[in-house]
Amino acid sequence: MQAQALEILVVDDQEENLAEMQELLEELGRTVRCADSGAEALACLTAGNIGLVLMDVQMPGMDGFEVARRMRADPATRFTPIIFISGMRQTEEVLNQGYAAGAVDFMTKPVHPNLLLHKARVLLEHDHYRRDLFQTSQQLERERAFNASILNNTAEGILVVDDAGVIRFANPAITRLLGCSDDELKGRALLDWIETPHDDDWQSSVWLDHFKRGEGLRLHDANLRNRDGQSIPVALSASPLPEGQAAMTILALDMTSVRELHHKLEVMTITDALTGLLNRRGFVQALQGAISRNQRSGRLSALLYLDLDGFKQINDQFGHDRGDEALRWVSSQLQMCLRPYDRLARIGGDEFTVIIEGVNCPDDAAAVAEKLIAQVSADQERFRLGASIGIACLPANGGTVEDLMRAADAAMYQAKRGGKGQYRFAPDP
Repeated sequence: MQAQALEILVVDDQEENLAEMQELLEELGRTVRCADSGAEALACLTAGNIGLVLMDVQMPGMDGFEVARRMRADPATRFTPIIFISGMRQTEEVLNQGYAAGAVDFMTKPVHPNLLLHKARVLLEHDHYRRDLFQTSQQLERERAFNASILNNTAEGILVVDDAGVIRFANPAITRLLGCSDDELKGRALLDWIETPHDDDWQSSVWLDHFKRGEGLRLHDANLRNRDGQSIPVALSASPLPEGQAAMTILALDMTSVRELHHKLEVMTITDALTGLLNRRGFVQALQGAISRNQRSGRLSALLYLDLDGFKQINDQFGHDRGDEALRWVSSQLQMCLRPYDRLARIGGDEFTVIIEGVNCPDDAAAVAEKLIAQVSADQERFRLGASIGIACLPANGGTVEDLMRAADAAMYQAKRGGKGQYRFAPDP
């Protein structure tokens, strides 16, 4: 059965704004719902199949920030992307409040039609993939629950362990999971096959402790060790058998596919769908990590904030698809100039950032900036582009994400005012 197409919800207390947005967004071929208040927006989210919310901030009764917070508190709408579209001045305080409430982006009224359509299209695709993965995860859980009701044919491994920690029974699933025969398991110590949680001695182990107290034990992030010594992620559940049997059952659920799925979902939340680079969220995480490492090692690092020169003209003259092609091309060109462990991100529009750790001096960062500028403008026949770069050094220009971003951004604008196609260092505070 074909999945129902995701809809777009526009929230604004001005009727003329709703009409304009609805007319523009219908180009995407999606149903566009309109709400003129926060309460009506929440009702639409409950009733509809909303894949994207475009919302004003300043509304009577319930403002956009409160609607976003309530969406994030509801499991059904927790991951629905939100773009705030507001006439408010985008101060650092407003942006921080918006992103803390759960927004993925801010746009200022009046919006650029092509830019809005591009962002809406990308976010709808992203939400479509997220929902597919979530449905796959739910399906896996339903199948595991069904199979768990059958002992010998179940997909889950089952062991029976006596009060001395010796395995007395193993079903076919656990032998397949561990890559061994039934005879190799029976009579062996349980602790020989468990990697985490690690216990050296059965008498002091968490297993015997719960068994003596007649309590069950659940471990969602455990690991078994197969016959070849390889680690297998599992969820383990142990339950004492009725009195007189002096044994417990241990159910082992293979979590390999689930953890891989969770990893894919985590990667999607920090990846720019258009270029495959880190997005703003992933960049912030990477910069926080660089700051922590700098605090431990004291080695100089640098943040490069790059804005494309001439990108708007490409979008305006040749259209949205050509603009997307240019962004992907720029991403590949920038990566060619960087080391494998340098972190490159697209944080929005035509803005990119680079985190360079362990440089010897500011001149090293300047050399990288020169390479990036030269590479972006290397093929003027294909794309008439340039780049302006601001450089902030860590720790000289600050020890927080906000301080470094502010310094690099200001330096980038100095480079643009100086004639574009160049770089500027942020001054020491």
